[in-house]
Amino acid sequence: MGDKSVEAHFPKLEKPTGKKQTATVVVGVLAVGWLAIELVFKPLFKKLSSPKDKPDSDNTTVPPPPSDAL
Repeated sequence: MGDKSVEAHFPKLEKPTGKKQTATVVVGVLAVGWLAIELVFKPLFKKLSSPKDKPDSDNTTVPPPPSDAL
């Protein structure tokens, strides 16, 4: 029996270069930016998307304009 150690020879993975790397970075930055915007503005989006849950008190407290304003 030989005393040679068994080594696995994996193929070298090529690093993405040029256009492929740039496209990957751009997609990653856009995804992170989108998630950041979603997290920051989530309360605002909820408020704007569900006005039916809260009664609109602004319309009930505003008096009608006077008819002799002219």
